[in-house]
Amino acid sequence: MSISQPSCDSNLPNNDSMLSKFAEHLSKFVHYSALVFCWSYALLIFAIIGNVVLRYGFSSGLIIFEEIQWHLYAIGMMFGLSFAEITNSQVRVDIVAERLRRQTVRKWEIFGAVVFVLPFVYLCVVHGFEYVSDSYRVSESSNSPLGLPFRWAIKAVIPLSFSLLGIAIFSRLMTNIDALINNKDSENNHGN
Repeated sequence: MSISQPSCDSNLPNNDSMLSKFAEHLSKFVHYSALVFCWSYALLIFAIIGNVVLRYGFSSGLIIFEEIQWHLYAIGMMFGLSFAEITNSQVRVDIVAERLRRQTVRKWEIFGAVVFVLPFVYLCVVHGFEYVSDSYRVSESSNSPLGLPFRWAIKAVIPLSFSLLGIAIFSRLMTNIDALINNKDSENNHGN
């Protein structure tokens, strides 16, 4: 998958409304953050190769490599959710939406974001920071003697990635509101 220029909605023409510009700036922030975090997958490949070579080539795997792999998976996946949201590449069930007008779909997306997604993201961020704080306070580390210390660092991925996801959701929300206010949608169906 190639990483293209960010866009809140590829079906919308470029416009000059303040709401739209702000949403585009937020999308670009999420996009460029994703460019940084996507490097976790390159590091993950090297960690996997190193672990395989040590385990099968020298019959001595290291727990630290296995834990690094899980941490890198978490970083890529958690921060990748935000990128999927701004590029509209997340998994969707469009059986009903493809039969609706685009304005109706936007209204449902606004409803879903405000009622379900943003409150969930808020809870994950607030409780995620508590989770990290508790881990830091007790100096939590791996159960394995040769495992990674500072378990709070990987736990910090939860509130940070959900914060980035909240920014991505908010950007899409503003894009949808702007499109409804300025009547940017044609009467065509949602499908391309």
